Amino acid sequence: MECFEIAPTCVSSENVSDFMPTSTSSTSNAPLEPQEPLACSRNRRWLVYVLLLTVTMGQGLAAILNSAPLQSANDRSRWCTVWSLVEQGTYQIDTINERAGWSSIDKVRHRGHFYSSKPPLFPTLVAGLYWIIKTTTGLNLDQNLYDVAHIILVVVNLLPMLIALVLICLMVERYARNDFTRYFVVTAGCFATLLTPFLLTLNNHSIAAASAVFALYPFMRILLDQEQKKRYFLLAGFFAMLTCCNELPAALFGLIVFGLLFKTNPRFTCLVFIPAALVPLIGFFATNYAATGGWKPFYLYYGTEKYLYEYRGVPSYWKNPQGLDRNLDSPLVYFFHCTFGHHGIFSLSPIYLLTLISCLRVRKIKDHILRPLLWISIVLSLIVFGFYLSRTGNYNYGGNSSALRWMLWLTPFWLICMIPLLDQFSHKRWLQILGTLCLLGSVFSAHYPLHNPWRAPWLFTVMKQAGWINYDQRPQSLERPLTTWIASIPEPTSEIPEPFVELTGPSNDGRLLKLRLSVKTSKEKNLRTIQVTRFLGTKIVETKQYKIDLSAFEAGKWPKEFLRWPDGEVSQSQKFAAYRFFYGMPRSRMYNPGKPRHLFTPLRDDAFRCQLAASQVSVTIASKTEAEQKLRYRKDLWLSDQIPFGIAKVETSVYDEQSNQLLSRVTLIVTDASSGIKSDKPEKP
Repeated sequence: MECFEIAPTCVSSENVSDFMPTSTSSTSNAPLEPQEPLACSRNRRWLVYVLLLTVTMGQGLAAILNSAPLQSANDRSRWCTVWSLVEQGTYQIDTINERAGWSSIDKVRHRGHFYSSKPPLFPTLVAGLYWIIKTTTGLNLDQNLYDVAHIILVVVNLLPMLIALVLICLMVERYARNDFTRYFVVTAGCFATLLTPFLLTLNNHSIAAASAVFALYPFMRILLDQEQKKRYFLLAGFFAMLTCCNELPAALFGLIVFGLLFKTNPRFTCLVFIPAALVPLIGFFATNYAATGGWKPFYLYYGTEKYLYEYRGVPSYWKNPQGLDRNLDSPLVYFFHCTFGHHGIFSLSPIYLLTLISCLRVRKIKDHILRPLLWISIVLSLIVFGFYLSRTGNYNYGGNSSALRWMLWLTPFWLICMIPLLDQFSHKRWLQILGTLCLLGSVFSAHYPLHNPWRAPWLFTVMKQAGWINYDQRPQSLERPLTTWIASIPEPTSEIPEPFVELTGPSNDGRLLKLRLSVKTSKEKNLRTIQVTRFLGTKIVETKQYKIDLSAFEAGKWPKEFLRWPDGEVSQSQKFAAYRFFYGMPRSRMYNPGKPRHLFTPLRDDAFRCQLAASQVSVTIASKTEAEQKLRYRKDLWLSDQIPFGIAKVETSVYDEQSNQLLSRVTLIVTDASSGIKSDKPEKP
């Protein structure tokens, strides 16, 4: 039990050798006595580290293998580049961007083609890995999307992160002074950072954070331990620049590392550090030139015509951004939510409160070897955070994601910076309790979005449900109350005496269903006669005419108020059938406005700008042989004033109310119309 009772001092696995005997003879046995407890303690710690890393590896692997690829526009943008490079040999993503499930808003329009707005170096490296996988195994992203994506994510996300965690273990072994500090920092690195959910997606933050660790370790060996070995300068140069290439604000980190190492050893810095740093830097500019035809990355063109374009009638997302991208918050509110609010560094990862306290006490920490790193981390954090706060046009918290994404690469700095505080106060009960509570909250935040990092943090959801925040855009109101799925009635003209529209789609039994609406000539000034013809295939199955009071219709009255009946008798059942037709559902319900959308139709090459509208009702169907069944009918409309009757698409869905199971769905889209809206461009095959 002796080795469990001795608390190790600042003696690590690497400087234990200073106490080891220089000979194996019996006369050198005396120096072993003080070293046996230290070696036992060190071995025990590494056993714990290995167990923690094993759990982390297993959890990360399971999460990746259970994740769906192409989870958001952000990672789809990079995947599009990977696919295009290997399958078509180009950075242009026109082809893959048209494929369902691959389209991304993170793209630019450049010289008549679409390109990913992301820096091309990282996707180019991933494309090289994909080419190897495809060449050696025959797997490809077209037919084996999940398998290929999972293999790539394991190689580019999980393995580098595991190596980075091993290096963090080496750092705490070397620079921490007690076991509580070591175990706390390693546990936090494994389970309590918001880098964890980003292992599931192709992103720049994971590789940037891992590269930062790969640069930090040799940098600390040179700066803090005065071990001026060429390999440390080489690794520090290469990975510091690779960090910059994946997170451009990390250029400050590269400059700091260069400056301090040049001061320490100008010769090795010039002969080893700089050439190593040039490798990723040249790769960055070479791939950027190959993709853009210039040296300036695409995302530096934000706000220009490359982002604010219109293609085939569809404006880019950035012309009218939604949700968090709308930039609604003031600088003060944005600062709060970036620190203690819904995307807060400290509210989502309270372990960094320990980092904050440690940094605030940096002037009092004079005897700790990590003091220089505290100053470096303070400078990096303040300048990078201030840089993003100054970009008032981009106040979107990194979009819809589970973290303040653009600060994630600083994670290793913040983990190491809590060591001096933990070393000094780890024996205090208040710090043990505070640290445990902070660790619990951070682990929860890191694992809440584990299946998909491209979702709002749990705190965002809580605040939204409480009504404290609201980033949703209110739908544009309809021009008039909409009581029927027919949005408007076209006016006959001399050129088009009987305007019409045809909506076509498959019926529930698979046969082609066509609905034709037309306005018949009428001598009555305020009345319009609408003829409705139904086709199954080419066969007419039903034709009916309805006379409508135009002023009542345009005032948003209900069908029973705007429908007019002939002088002859019309049964009540016929009237109810007419009401139901105009309702679009079994009973009356007002249609509510929705978001604008763009819809491609056979009418023309360009899309129609539509406004969504929807309504739903529940009805109970009684049966003599079966129990009552409650059904929910839903009608979704795509409204466009460029099309006769104002309808571009109509979708009718029926659900089982209890199980929410979809029972049937009929979708009709406009295929012909009387107005001159067809494009002169030839139809695409």
